Amino acid sequence: MHAETETPWMVLGTNGRHVSLGRTEPSEAEAKAASDALVAQGLSGWLARMQGEYYRRRRVTLEPFQRIGISHDADKQAALTAFHAARHRAMH
Repeated sequence: MHAETETPWMVLGTNGRHVSLGRTEPSEAEAKAASDALVAQGLSGWLARMQGEYYRRRRVTLEPFQRIGISHDADKQAALTAFHAARHRAMH
């Protein structure tokens, strides 16, 4: 499978921290496990799909689509901005 056709999935924290979940849509059990792990730490975030290659210099698109963890009214745009800043730091 070519990288351009793969869709990486990740957990995006409200502060931009993130962790990869793989390249297939998480099952309900995997989504619940990720949510439970955030709850245990008092955190929240989103399950998100990423378009693009994380370690390429091209821009990637991140689409948060399901809230997980503790209830929150977090600013999705602030989380995305923090994600892109963290990704930029990782590449430089």
